[in-house]
Amino acid sequence: MEWDKLTSPDFAKAVKNVRGVCLLPIGCMEKHGDHLPLGTDALYVHRLCAQAAEAEPAVVFPYFFLSQITEAKHQPGTVALKPELLLPLLENLCDEIARNGLKKILLVNGHGGNNSMLAYFLMTLLAKDKDYTVYSVFWYDGAPAAGKAFLEARHDGHGGEIETSGILHYYPELVTTPKSLKRLPLNRLAPLRESGISTPVDWYANYPDHLSADGTPGSAEKGRKLTELQMQRLINQIRLVKKDKVTPALYREFSKRAR
Repeated sequence: MEWDKLTSPDFAKAVKNVRGVCLLPIGCMEKHGDHLPLGTDALYVHRLCAQAAEAEPAVVFPYFFLSQITEAKHQPGTVALKPELLLPLLENLCDEIARNGLKKILLVNGHGGNNSMLAYFLMTLLAKDKDYTVYSVFWYDGAPAAGKAFLEARHDGHGGEIETSGILHYYPELVTTPKSLKRLPLNRLAPLRESGISTPVDWYANYPDHLSADGTPGSAEKGRKLTELQMQRLINQIRLVKKDKVTPALYREFSKRAR
């Protein structure tokens, strides 16, 4: 059930029917090589959530792309909010979702650059006292292993075989013919990385063009197969969240003890 497509009375009914579970798909607006749309992450993960919610009912929050993407500010079309706005915005959004009766919020991340931010966001909730519970998953987790029978790339990452196949499956009309599908890491900070040293420009040092791929082409059929596998995984995750009583109880216990 897509939030923005429900009437107000139907929304109230949906909250009860889904047992208070809301999916918040999070993407970003950034370059994915020269062949994929700027909204690749948000487009794909929202469609994935909408389909999963048809099989295991949940309310799906509208297309959301305001997340961490400062590393792409040098590329045309990027929308990168000030970092200090991101966590308050996400918290306020979760507050509003919960105020509407959806007390279990599953963040479904579609952008790898959000992983650290979302992990920290969950930790910040230990300093709060909310009447709702937040969970987080990354749709891409396990995708290479899930598709090992039909995926072919040896080096596949941003804008590569998996993401290209996903968009070809859902939005083939948005994929263009690229100048090149190959961009291996430039390794401009290799000595530091090999010593375990991180810097703010690690991603830029390797992939300034925002493409990480060995040239293996994607296909709509690969996208269909992988989407079916990852969607079943998401459906199972939604079911687990619905059944979960331990996390909310532990959160209340922690908050009480912390006070």
